[in-house]
Amino acid sequence: MKIYYGPDDKSLASQKRALAIGVFDGVHLGHQKILSHMIVDAKKHNIPSMVVTFDPHPAKVLAPKKFQPSILMSLEHRLSFFASLGIQETLVIPFTMDFSKITREDFFIQLLIQKLGLQSLSVGRDFHFGHKGLGSASFLKDKCKMFHRRFFMVPALKSAGTVISSTRIRVLIEKGDLKKASEMLGRPVSVVGTVEHGHGRGKSIGFPTANLNPHHEALPPAGVYAANGYLEKKKLRGVISIGPKPTFGDSNKGLEVHFLKFNQNIYGRKIELLFVKRLRDIQRFATPELLGKAIARDIKSAQKIL
Repeated sequence: MKIYYGPDDKSLASQKRALAIGVFDGVHLGHQKILSHMIVDAKKHNIPSMVVTFDPHPAKVLAPKKFQPSILMSLEHRLSFFASLGIQETLVIPFTMDFSKITREDFFIQLLIQKLGLQSLSVGRDFHFGHKGLGSASFLKDKCKMFHRRFFMVPALKSAGTVISSTRIRVLIEKGDLKKASEMLGRPVSVVGTVEHGHGRGKSIGFPTANLNPHHEALPPAGVYAANGYLEKKKLRGVISIGPKPTFGDSNKGLEVHFLKFNQNIYGRKIELLFVKRLRDIQRFATPELLGKAIARDIKSAQKIL
């Protein structure tokens, strides 16, 4: 997948394209429905499919005091998922206060028509854009009709009677309801992060762990979880610990994973972890040795589950 950073990216050439626009945080089932319209239209008319997305999340710029620090997917995670869907191009627009002031007319004419060669457009019914959010899906529908472009407005999807949204999924994950969150995502709850150096405590008790920086992605509550992992295309199985490390007197919340039957130096590498089942709460043990025995029990439980 080709990735362009900003409308002025020198490698971005104007050509006929099928477009889908949105933040697509989490790329949940509702988002996937929007993207599927674009992909089908692109194949039908033999033109490239392109996602137009934004980074950082617009709410972080427009309403920083209200915006939650966690997101469902970092930009890198989103881009990886777009590629897995077979999307050919993504334009990442740096969202700034200046960009937020672009008029809806300029956004449509200068960016979508002239710069990107819009032929078809797929958006969610609640999509808003442009200065003061005056641009809407209805506005885009009218404009596409005026310019004889194909337009797909996708209504919100529901799961068990509840509208699927990134905000709702984020709340479910942070409450620990991984089942409902997974149903809305259409896949297991996951997090992508970078492996960083830790204190080596896991290795000292016989269970080396990879410490992960999740780059502000939403996490389940503190606890121990059985999980699958992906290091590029290599599938791994493991036990995740989220939270403080009370046995060592460490109150800092962290995320670390012990992979089963795996012992490689992966510092600086990207890993995706897919949460499968919560095993237990974080506990304080009297000695590191007792913690080691608890981890051994966690591993046996995870092996049965995974």
